[in-house]
Amino acid sequence: MIAHTSVEAYHSLSHFHYVQPKQAEILALFGADGATFTRQQIAVLTGMPINCVCGRVHSLVEAGILEEKGEHLDPVTHKRQKLLRLVEGV
Repeated sequence: MIAHTSVEAYHSLSHFHYVQPKQAEILALFGADGATFTRQQIAVLTGMPINCVCGRVHSLVEAGILEEKGEHLDPVTHKRQKLLRLVEGV
């Protein structure tokens, strides 16, 4: 049987944005100056594999902490990459 306090604690988690350590590492790049980065740039700057970055960025976008804003033309591949930034007011 699950204690009543455990159930309350579980349900209270949805009201807060818990940020995991790797997500915090990504968020630390953005600062307060409105910086934007592509997923590839985040991977290079953090040293994380791109697949780890993409999963964590997706979670942060879904939580309303990051947003896609604008595009960047990759100079090597000549493909457009979405720019990410912190959502204002978060």
